[in-house]
Amino acid sequence: MGRKRLIETADEKRIRLQSAYNKWVANPENRIKKRASDTARRKANPEGAREKHRAWRQANKDKTRLKSANERAVKLHRIPGWADVAAIKEFYLNCPVGHHVDHIIPLRGKLVSGLHVVENLQYLTISDNLSKSNKFDL
Repeated sequence: MGRKRLIETADEKRIRLQSAYNKWVANPENRIKKRASDTARRKANPEGAREKHRAWRQANKDKTRLKSANERAVKLHRIPGWADVAAIKEFYLNCPVGHHVDHIIPLRGKLVSGLHVVENLQYLTISDNLSKSNKFDL
């Protein structure tokens, strides 16, 4: 018989712990206990989670902007099935400092509404984007 390996990689440990946690949470009684302990922790330190989330958003502005744009587009049914989601993500990640990603044709315009696709995105300076607002000029 072969020897049993004693060293566990970080990925193996993460998978093992996640599996054990998933089994534990599958029990309804444990879910109730967890919900109660989470509520107690939030009540004890209500600003802790908010502060942690706020710091993450500040450090990951590109990801935050992409998430917001995707949520708006999904809500408005503006991402077609043929859209290249990876290219959209890349466009947001490459946004220059001091610029916003703008929809050339707004997702919710008065006269016309555009799609959330790469071809409808452009980089605008912050002041230009805020002055443009939700307009589309022909």
